[in-house]
Amino acid sequence: MRTSRPIVAAVLAALALAPAPGAAQDLSDLAGLLNEPVVSTASKSAETAGLAPATTSVLTSDDLRRHGITSLDEAINFLGLGLLTEPAYGTVEIGARGVLLSGDYGTHVLLLVDGHALNEQWNSTAYYDRNAAIPFDLVDHIEVILGPGSVLYGSNAMLGVINVITKRARDYAGVHLVAEGGVPATGHASIGFGKQVEAFGHTFELTGAIDGYGTRPPLEYGLQPFDGGTWGGDASHGEVAVPSAHLRLVVGDLDIGLRSGLAKRTADHIYGTTFDDPENWERDRWLSLDAKWSRSVGRKLGLSARVYGDLYEYFFVSPFATADDCLEGQATCTMRNLGSSRWAGAEASATVDWREDGRFVTLVGAEVRRSWVHSWLDFRDGDTGEDTRIASYAPAGTTVGAYLQQTLHPARWLSLNAGARLDADPDLGSHLSPRVAAVVPAWRGGTLKAIYSEAFRAPSFFERAYSDTSWIASPDLDPETVRSLEGVVEQRVGALRLRASGFRTGWQDLVLLADATPGQVAAAIARGELAAGTTDAYVYENASRVNSYGLNADLDGSALGQRLRYGAGVTVARSRREGDGDGGSERLAAAAEVFGNARVSWVPGGRRPFLSLAARFVGPRPVSHTDFDPTPEAGAQVELRAALGGSLGGGLGYQLAGSWSSDGKTAYAVGPAREALPGYDEQALLPRARFQLMAGLRFDR
Repeated sequence: MRTSRPIVAAVLAALALAPAPGAAQDLSDLAGLLNEPVVSTASKSAETAGLAPATTSVLTSDDLRRHGITSLDEAINFLGLGLLTEPAYGTVEIGARGVLLSGDYGTHVLLLVDGHALNEQWNSTAYYDRNAAIPFDLVDHIEVILGPGSVLYGSNAMLGVINVITKRARDYAGVHLVAEGGVPATGHASIGFGKQVEAFGHTFELTGAIDGYGTRPPLEYGLQPFDGGTWGGDASHGEVAVPSAHLRLVVGDLDIGLRSGLAKRTADHIYGTTFDDPENWERDRWLSLDAKWSRSVGRKLGLSARVYGDLYEYFFVSPFATADDCLEGQATCTMRNLGSSRWAGAEASATVDWREDGRFVTLVGAEVRRSWVHSWLDFRDGDTGEDTRIASYAPAGTTVGAYLQQTLHPARWLSLNAGARLDADPDLGSHLSPRVAAVVPAWRGGTLKAIYSEAFRAPSFFERAYSDTSWIASPDLDPETVRSLEGVVEQRVGALRLRASGFRTGWQDLVLLADATPGQVAAAIARGELAAGTTDAYVYENASRVNSYGLNADLDGSALGQRLRYGAGVTVARSRREGDGDGGSERLAAAAEVFGNARVSWVPGGRRPFLSLAARFVGPRPVSHTDFDPTPEAGAQVELRAALGGSLGGGLGYQLAGSWSSDGKTAYAVGPAREALPGYDEQALLPRARFQLMAGLRFDR
């Protein structure tokens, strides 16, 4: 991370709060502090990771460049701690510390870009791969906050918070061009710029990038029988296309961001009895505007205000080749689903440094948001072209949140952070999310940290309002909640940082899709929501809880003037779901309980090439979306990655990157009629490319 006033202030604060040095202390301790990551997401103020009230990781643009990383999932899996992603249906699922809630579409992690929340309001979806539509060359660093984060951010921050910080013009000056291609068939291009202009007594910093990514990997799906024939084979039409753009303007105290993105991907592995059909696809579109104003009033008071507005649209098209999948009277059909949302909000906060020395600081803030949703589902007759709408809803809602955080450093050996946020919704009631953290610099270079935190996720509009001929709306759902207790020990030895943390979390009232009881079906018929004679239906319920405990450990260091950098991390957890109706407990589908990574890079400087190696390991995990009993298990996987690059002179550079996976399958089942297969067949798992090779050129001038 590049030097700036907040970073310098955070390092100086860490020095001031550290235990008094002994006679034997030397400059290695200062070097260790200067190398320690600085974060701002955990408490909305710049502080070293050691003092932050959470377990944090900072993935810098240098880290991303060294390892040839161009997407969020690659950064999380190879460079992060505690989080991992699993390839799923057209995107990835994300989990943390042994908890992955399969099919949640990223709703239990809060994704931010420059502090602006991207989780949309229709179904709370966020993506953590290239479908996130973030121009990656514009990324300055990524802050990963493990554990509940609702204390400052409200809903969705249950597994953690990921904040992608983009570059400013002073760090991204000039024109930047990137062109890459690889196998399987993949292409990526980006154009970015950064410009500072002095005008009207102010410095205008403008940065922007336009990015395009596309891939069409030929994947082999296992052949599977169903009533209409055989499903599977070579998916030669499968593709992903993700264009995106981002613009950031900083003028004095004002910071404005504009983001636009589109992600379209074929989806024949999700629904439908046709295979490799280019007309089976889904698409997301975003448009976001965010304006933030911040100002210091003297040495004691800081003020901040933010206004934002977002548009989102999801559209899904799936053709069905058999009458069993269509409405009555339709021989063939096409299912179409639209889900769109609009939301706008404002947030204001004040920070008071009562003693003007960072030892007693109060943060108070409030946020209000208004959301509008529109969604429908219809079936188009394949013979007549007539559309039959079976579901439509258009709710709206307002949420209000207020938070208070107190940072206190009563002694050189103790740092305290306590806070709470109250969120209120007319339909869901009120929810309080507290956090308390204590940090003790217990010995030379060593720190102890204890954290208690809670978070929640409000049920989405989709979960509460959706209904059709076999689905009952669930307007009375309660928010999901999680409580977490964590202890951390950290040791710095020069430029080397060692860290270990133990955690225990308890999740309550998880929302699951369940079979409706006869009483629920009868009540829905009486209300006119289901047709008379309906016997089977589905309904969302607060029907599950999860208990998880385990250990995170990592190390990070550098040598030879940071030309050599290395790191490793591991997570070991035990997570069990309970309360699904049978009184027992079970492992979470697609959730690895053991995973980790390791990496090393050498950057000699000048025109000499740099080299990096990275590896990740994912343990066995139960297969998701399968009807077999017992549930089959996806085997352990190892993935290796290497990158080589350098300068050709004149602002021109090159890079080669390649990856290899020990297994070409994921932990997700695919294909129709899986329950009809005689026994378990590994070919029923979603395939992934085992090999990836990319070569590219970049120009910076």
